[in-house]
Amino acid sequence: MLRCALLALALATTVAASPAPAPAPAPRPTPVPVPAPQALSSASSLFSSVTGAVASALPTILGDWPSLSDIEKKLGVNNGNDLQNVSASALLIPSYANLSTGDSWNVRFYGLAYKLPNVNTSDLDSLINDLSTNNLNDTQKSLLQNRTQDLASLPIPKANLTALVFANGSAVTNSSGIQLATADDVGEFDQFVTVPGLGGNSTNVRIIETGIMNVTGPGNGTVVLVPPTGISVVSDIDDVMRITKVYVPNQGLFNSFVQPYVNVPGIPELYAHWNETLPGAAFHYDTTTPVELTRTYVDYLFSNFPLGSLEMRPINLTQPSQILEARQNSLLKLFQTFPRRKFVLVGDTSSSTLLSAYPQIAQQFPNQIACIFIRNTSATDPDDKIPYSTSDFKNLPNNTWFFYRTADDLFNLNITNGQCRNDSVPQNVTFGEQGGVLGNGSNGLTVGSAQYAAAFFGTVLVFILGAF
Repeated sequence: MLRCALLALALATTVAASPAPAPAPAPRPTPVPVPAPQALSSASSLFSSVTGAVASALPTILGDWPSLSDIEKKLGVNNGNDLQNVSASALLIPSYANLSTGDSWNVRFYGLAYKLPNVNTSDLDSLINDLSTNNLNDTQKSLLQNRTQDLASLPIPKANLTALVFANGSAVTNSSGIQLATADDVGEFDQFVTVPGLGGNSTNVRIIETGIMNVTGPGNGTVVLVPPTGISVVSDIDDVMRITKVYVPNQGLFNSFVQPYVNVPGIPELYAHWNETLPGAAFHYDTTTPVELTRTYVDYLFSNFPLGSLEMRPINLTQPSQILEARQNSLLKLFQTFPRRKFVLVGDTSSSTLLSAYPQIAQQFPNQIACIFIRNTSATDPDDKIPYSTSDFKNLPNNTWFFYRTADDLFNLNITNGQCRNDSVPQNVTFGEQGGVLGNGSNGLTVGSAQYAAAFFGTVLVFILGAF
């Protein structure tokens, strides 16, 4: 019902917690649990605003994902006994490590223990709610089945796993491996382990390999050894790196499951340029796509962009506040793990979570912010009719953030020396509800009168709430 209501709205307006490693200097204190972000004063207001209501309720790739119980029901799995004859598998999500002491590094092991039952094609096609599979060509059908197969992964609660570490093709750990902490109730694990023998300090990023013993699934992954100082790029993926169109009903799902992934023009070249020119460059990619689709994203990312770490959406997060909290926690973990590094944060206006999370982490760690870059999707794509809020940027220094249109707007900025703005691109940020059908101006950042905006969004909110 909600999907139908929002689709009607679009047509009518075409108007249509885990331990964190200690900072690098010795002696190293005992790791402590990651605290909740402190600067949360505007988080609740974001999602209580009409912009938050519209954006978070959109039936996009982010909001209409099947829950774990939905998937189990569609696959006919009632309990763990149905999977007794299915072998265990493990997924290691690309992660990062910081220097401990000497040649030891705090290595993050992050992933999922699961079982993948045999699933027929019709069941795979039905896993994604409201995704039409009619009139697909052979390439689209193959992509759909390959991508939805991983979505059928069913977690192993409280799994006990043993990890291995390799560097330059040779084992660093002994044959007995590293016993990881027990996975949680939905098979997820996320912890740091101090691993010796990986080499001392370096000014450049290095890559090591990791693996999980005694599983039939791939169980292999990569970890980025990030030097204590330098510049880290933290980037959203959908509509920043690849064209997803999460702001168009059903289009985000279609582009994610049945279409080849398409780069946002110029972004691979921009990230390659940053990788070559930023001192000690490291890359951390962040998405709210569920963890089960990690392999699909890894195959795409590391064929087009610099190697780095990846943050995926935990299992069974469905509420906007939960997704925002996951974003905040992943950022907090990074900033605490690398207290001497500077961060470039890249997002887009279609992600309401990042428009809140980025300014908040910048207020918490002002000395670690290099630049915040936000792609204004409404300025370059007429299909983006969704308003967004820039209110959380009000308390940040103007020279630290920039709303861009294309990769060319960013290519020649001297980030190392603190240049975050391209003065040829007007900003006109009003620190409130912006964009959408009321936007005007060349870059889509300016809104019409407050009265009309309030009246319009009030009507939209009533319409959406009525759909429930």
